[in-house]
Amino acid sequence: MYVYRLVFLLILAIYLFSPVIMEWWIGPQSAWYRPYMVWAAVIGIAIWLERKTRVQ
Repeated sequence: MYVYRLVFLLILAIYLFSPVIMEWWIGPQSAWYRPYMVWAAVIGIAIWLERKTRVQ
């Protein structure tokens, strides 16, 4: 049940901060690889959380 609350808070935070995130993501001064780094971090966190729940 704890993971569901964490996911809910994560979705709520993304919704609240989405304008700031999108401005940072597509800004003209940003590097071309920035979106790939963000997605790699999301995938890494998902893998880490999945391994953590399988151990328990």
